[in-house]
Amino acid sequence: MNLKLIGKLSLSVALALIAGSVSTATAFSGDIGVGASSLGNIIIDGKGMTAYYYDRDVPNSGVSTCTGACLTHWPIIASATSTPVIQGISAKVTIIAATNQIVVNGRPIYTFAGDVKPGDTNGQGVGEVWYVISPSGVELTPAELARATTAPSTSPTATATPSPSKSPKSPIVPKKIISKKKVAKKKVAKPTAAKVAVVRGTGKGSY
Repeated sequence: MNLKLIGKLSLSVALALIAGSVSTATAFSGDIGVGASSLGNIIIDGKGMTAYYYDRDVPNSGVSTCTGACLTHWPIIASATSTPVIQGISAKVTIIAATNQIVVNGRPIYTFAGDVKPGDTNGQGVGEVWYVISPSGVELTPAELARATTAPSTSPTATATPSPSKSPKSPIVPKKIISKKKVAKKKVAKPTAAKVAVVRGTGKGSY
């Protein structure tokens, strides 16, 4: 780690000691577990101190790139045995064999010298390369925290246009059966004998 970065870290440590943070994380029996902090539930070590990822570590490389002076500010979290004792963590947990440094989802984890009490998260965002870790092993960057705290966006409830309700069918009214009225036959007057005679040309005055 170069001197410029070390200088920034030293300043961050000083500011962190002044700032502090609120948390309810406590020590427990185990190597790493879960504690509540101002950033939500996070991974902590057995003393209740916050665990961090270092963005310059190469995932699944099996080595830590924080060495020398870096370790003064960011001590590794190591397991007492080759099998870490964990509580409440869903992420994959292994170790770096040479140092027993605990590895979460393929990435080594550390504590921060600027955290003075269990649950402090003063190392969050230092140098834009150090971040706290969720119980599932997710690095809690500002973008991830914003995503996690924002309620899932829901599109405005579309007002469904009610389908035209089918008007109740009018009761079938039986067609009125119109009774055929007997058509009164027009009475045709029977011709008188005189008229018949005229028609036939036999009556009086027919010629």
